[in-house]
Amino acid sequence: MHMPIPSQPLHPRSPELEEQAYDWAARHGLVDAAGRRRLAASRVVTLATSYYHTAPYPEMALLARWYVWLLAADDWFDRAAGSTEGPGTWSVFQRALVRELWPPTAEPMSAAWRRRFARHLRDCLAGYHWQAGVRLGLRPPPTLAQYVAWRRLSFGAHPIFELIQFVERREFAAALLTAAPARELTAAASDVMAWTNDVRSLRRDLAAGEHANLVLLVRDRLGHDEARATAAVQRMVAARIDHLLAARRTLRRLGPDARLLGDRVTTAVRGAWDWHHDSARYAALA
Repeated sequence: MHMPIPSQPLHPRSPELEEQAYDWAARHGLVDAAGRRRLAASRVVTLATSYYHTAPYPEMALLARWYVWLLAADDWFDRAAGSTEGPGTWSVFQRALVRELWPPTAEPMSAAWRRRFARHLRDCLAGYHWQAGVRLGLRPPPTLAQYVAWRRLSFGAHPIFELIQFVERREFAAALLTAAPARELTAAASDVMAWTNDVRSLRRDLAAGEHANLVLLVRDRLGHDEARATAAVQRMVAARIDHLLAARRTLRRLGPDARLLGDRVTTAVRGAWDWHHDSARYAALA
């Protein structure tokens, strides 16, 4: 399908940003040596470096570590049956969060921003937990509406969108963030990213007996075969891209902060699109 958002070049220090983030994850036990190699092969940090070109290195380095933490945490939930009561492994993620990520992220930001970010992060982890439960048959297969709502949380986009303000060293007014076009922008962006992920990971999910995948839910709920279900989800993605771009057009008329938010989120969607199509994490599944 056609992606109307143009690609952007990576941050000029993208290779350095990638290496320091993957090394950080291994050093703090988020991944073992094999996991570190998979992270490097996946190039997940390019999800960040594809939509910031001139941002300062210190903020970008921390943003890259957030991306790695979120991806590694998602994979941990996949392995751990969605339980945070395992034999100490989740404590590694907690330590990295509390000691390494949160203090330098929170320090320059307001109390309101901290509360909002913390809420989005809790929602994201709840989404990981929910999806792992569905994946492992511990929860019943959701309805399409339930899946869309939970998947919007479990992709992890909303904490990342909050970090736009951290990287840009400027906070947006609450009135902007709660306005209808901003809420539609971030919801549509998260949907596009998450549903694209479901299409790209379909082969792996089928092999694993996966239930938490939009293509499979459309197939089962609507009685489609796999090809028709995939095409239906791709049409859904295209519609949400249209919604995203409409929200950005509205935001561009509302001032410089609204324009910056719209542009950063929209470019992030293109970065995620390129990553899903180019990353070694999915290339073998296509």
